[in-house]
Amino acid sequence: MTSPKQVSDFYDVYTHVLLSSWDVNFHYGYWLSDDEPVAVAVRRMTDVLIDLLALRPGERMLDVGCGIGEPALRLASQVDADITGVSINLGQVLEANRRADAASVSARIRFEEADALELPYRDGNFDAVWAFESLLHMDRDRALREIRRVLRPGGRLVIADLLQRAPLSPDHREAFDDALTKFALSALPTVDDYRALIGEAGLVLDQVIDVSEHTRPTMRHLAAGVRARRTELVERHGEAARQLIDVLLHPVADLPEYGYILVSAHRP
Repeated sequence: MTSPKQVSDFYDVYTHVLLSSWDVNFHYGYWLSDDEPVAVAVRRMTDVLIDLLALRPGERMLDVGCGIGEPALRLASQVDADITGVSINLGQVLEANRRADAASVSARIRFEEADALELPYRDGNFDAVWAFESLLHMDRDRALREIRRVLRPGGRLVIADLLQRAPLSPDHREAFDDALTKFALSALPTVDDYRALIGEAGLVLDQVIDVSEHTRPTMRHLAAGVRARRTELVERHGEAARQLIDVLLHPVADLPEYGYILVSAHRP
C-alpha cells in the first residue's frame, strides 16, 4: 500500500513528465479513433465524467486528487457550481490555483493540499464528488468510506480508475509489480472488487462501465511522447525520471490484461 508521501514524491517528478510529454490533463484519453490528437481524447474523457456527474448550478463538488486542476476548470467553465479540489502534492495545488486565477474562476473554484483519506471537511458537505484516476494511488476502501462521509445523503460519486480485466501471466508479474511500486499505485481491482468496495463503503452502485477499448491508445501515445523527450527529462529530473520513463516504454505498460473503468454511485 502506498503512503501519501510516496504519492507526493512521485508527482514531484511525474508532473513534469506529463506536462512535457502528454497534456495539462493528467489522465487517459477517450479515443473514438486511434489517430485522434491527445488533446481531443483527454478532453473527451473529461466530458464523459462531467456528463456522468451531472453537476447542477449552485451545488458543492469535490475533486479528489485534482492534479493541476484542468478537469475541474473545464467543469467550472460549464456549470456555475462551488468546486473544491484536493491534492496531496503542494506543487500541484499551487499550479491549479494559478490556473484558476488565470481563468478568472477563483471565486468559485479552489484547490487545497489535503489527504483524501482524512478530508478536512464536515460530514455531508458536498453534493457530488469525483475521483479522476486518483483512487489508484490509495487504499480504496478507506478513500471510499471518507468520500461517503463528506457526501450528503443522495450525493453522487463518479470514479475513473484502472481495472484488472484478466490475470497476468507469470512472465509479466514481476515487471508489473515493479511498475506499481515506481508509480505509487495500489493493486488494480476487478469489476467484482469494485462492486464489493462500493457496497462496503455504504454507497449504492449505479453504473459500472468498462471503457477499455476507448482508452487503449493512451499508452502508445504517451510512450511516443516520453520517448521523444527522454534525454531532456532525464537531464532535468535525473534518475527518478529515467525510472518512470523506462516503465512507460516497457511492454508491461500496455498489457490487455488491464483496462479502464468508470463507476457511478450515490450515498443513500
